[in-house]
Amino acid sequence: MPLDTVEKEKLTAVLRQFQGRKILVVGDLLVSRFVEVAARKLAREAPVPAGDFVGQTLLPGGAANLSRELVSLGASVSLVGLMGSDEYGNWLKTEFSKYGLSFGGVITDAGRPTSLRTWYMVNGYHTLRIDKEDRRDVPLVMSKQLLAAAEPQIKDADCVILSDYDRGAITSYLIGGIVSAARAEGKIVVGQPKMHHYLDFSGVTYVKSNLEEAEHATGMAMVNETSLRNMGVNLLSRLESEAILITRGEQGVTLFDKNNVTLFPPIRGKKNLFSKVGVRDAMTCAFSLAVASGGNPYQAAVLSNVAGEARSELPRIASLSLHDLETRAEGAGEFVQRIVQVPVRR
Repeated sequence: MPLDTVEKEKLTAVLRQFQGRKILVVGDLLVSRFVEVAARKLAREAPVPAGDFVGQTLLPGGAANLSRELVSLGASVSLVGLMGSDEYGNWLKTEFSKYGLSFGGVITDAGRPTSLRTWYMVNGYHTLRIDKEDRRDVPLVMSKQLLAAAEPQIKDADCVILSDYDRGAITSYLIGGIVSAARAEGKIVVGQPKMHHYLDFSGVTYVKSNLEEAEHATGMAMVNETSLRNMGVNLLSRLESEAILITRGEQGVTLFDKNNVTLFPPIRGKKNLFSKVGVRDAMTCAFSLAVASGGNPYQAAVLSNVAGEARSELPRIASLSLHDLETRAEGAGEFVQRIVQVPVRR
């Protein structure tokens, strides 16, 4: 890879194409609830904090949050997913309208609750998370409904994102149907798998996941750079994708394609960019919009890395803006010089 493909001017040119890109998002819809508590003392009945309720914040989660981040970066987004006929499903509909999302492909299932994750924040520290949801795969009849909602929208999309959070909406049937329909239309598919259906993402154009998920899918553990290379090459072969981007926490990200393994360091030294809520989605958004805008996977990997750093520094209620991304990309010159690339076969 010539380094001049990720020079500042060329990255900026890709970013300028983000505006108006048509993205179809198919995935698990969640609601994230943050309950703030001010601790006063230890409870008498147990050695746990006793405190006062301060307030709560609701945010879109999963594919709903990814869609929100895409809109903030200038995309036109259509959403296909599943939610319950309950107060949190109704709240999501209001949010979709507020952000200008097209959500005609979102199906309401009265027999299944909207996935709800509740974080309890005591004096600003995360102390507990409780999930209320049904994580089983949806029945085949529901997968067929989701596919029927997605298929007519694929031909008008610049890119399709499959956003899996292991909450049941993304099944092997749905993945296969989306990939087949997208291939027939010559469309890019970016897969964001979790654990359960990782290897079902066969045929997607690009995969973006983290190291833990990749280790689980392959049954390999990363003990050194050689084992990482073997893991990536294994996944690339099994999934028949053009490239796979694996995030590695404070070690940055690694891109695997048919010819090279490319290591992109963290933007500003070792720093955990991937612990905060929303960072995973922001990185997937930047990568997907880059390839949808004509960028190559190396440019997409750099912009994804930049997006991770920028999003990690924002409050959780905020979304990453295109201006934020452009500003960070302009300062990525020194980072580009630290990219290391080796051939797959030496």
